[in-house]
Amino acid sequence: MRTALKKAGVVMTAGAIAVTGLVSTAGSAQAAGPMGASNIRGTTPGDTDSLVQRFCNQGYAGHAHFGAYNVRTGEFRTENEYIGKISRVKAPQGDWEVFSGRCYYPQSSTWSFTGKEQRISQPIENRGLHGDDKEIFVRGYSTKTSAKTSLGGSVDIGVAKSIFTGSLGGNFTYEWGWEKTSSFERRSEKTIPPCSSMALTWRPFKRVVRVNPVIDIWAYAWRESNGKVTQVDSWRGKGAAWKKIYSYGYYIDGTSDKVIRTHGDHWEPDGIESKVVVPLKPSQCR
Repeated sequence: MRTALKKAGVVMTAGAIAVTGLVSTAGSAQAAGPMGASNIRGTTPGDTDSLVQRFCNQGYAGHAHFGAYNVRTGEFRTENEYIGKISRVKAPQGDWEVFSGRCYYPQSSTWSFTGKEQRISQPIENRGLHGDDKEIFVRGYSTKTSAKTSLGGSVDIGVAKSIFTGSLGGNFTYEWGWEKTSSFERRSEKTIPPCSSMALTWRPFKRVVRVNPVIDIWAYAWRESNGKVTQVDSWRGKGAAWKKIYSYGYYIDGTSDKVIRTHGDHWEPDGIESKVVVPLKPSQCR
């Protein structure tokens, strides 16, 4: 445990290995979340959704981070907000308990939907009053990706790509644009009815993957009333089930087009192509 605390940068005092008080109060039973993590939302004071977001947003996503939690007020402070303002070192002070760990981004749910219809070709008109017209239509489409959080604001595209390609702890095996960006450009002859305009549209098949960021607690410490520091490796000393924690209300949704293999290692966006025919005014045709 001393090695783990030293690695995490939490200051400890000699003879402070005994775990008392808080450790004996295990959290209420609940179903395990992603990666077997326990949900801290509603179990402790403060905005735990914001706590997880701010803790995990400190520096490079794959590195360990430090945080301080006030057990009386529920306030959370990042390393930069705690060191030099509350304490000169990474140590608990008064109501402030400190912890360190790394964030992971496992999938918690996923679903599919059909996206909005959008035009993928220029409209071409047939101004004749009698007889069809045949024209070559050129259309193109590229996969699109986006990410947003439940707390508002955007997600850095580099971080989002790392999350939704699985390099930050997820396990995504879908054929979608986060992993395989793709596009198509097609040319083909279409028949346009008399006195009408035609364009081609596309309704993409989309996938959403939701991740609830999980904090893997490496070290957690608080100061007893006698001045001694107690340190453990779970959230507030609640035991092994609380070594990994998340807050149910904080999640990141990644959305992208689905893709399909057309031949060899060539992939194209998956969706529905349609023709949209709009009648022209009779005065426009002859």
